[in-house]
Amino acid sequence: MIENGKKYLVTTDHWFVGPDNEHYRAAWGTCQIKTSEEVFGFTPNEPSTNWFIVVGEGEGQILIAGCQVHFAIKREHKPYWPVGSYTDKETGVKNSINKIYIAEE
Repeated sequence: MIENGKKYLVTTDHWFVGPDNEHYRAAWGTCQIKTSEEVFGFTPNEPSTNWFIVVGEGEGQILIAGCQVHFAIKREHKPYWPVGSYTDKETGVKNSINKIYIAEE
């Protein structure tokens, strides 16, 4: 269970665009669980979109739809990730390293 006010590394099923116009597959920061009612003012019919994780506080915060959350790892310290790309050993396909959006410092 995600504890509101604690820091998590949240991975997503798909790439998303951060406030800086860069593409990411994960976000790290202080998390809060919010309902669609709290975020949008209404509850959608689709049950998988009735909650969100708010990552970060202030201007850099982002909302991740509950249906996009793949993993949530409790992590108080800012994660490190290598920059660049890698080649998949099995397929030979070149991939970008999954960048992490840092919602707060």
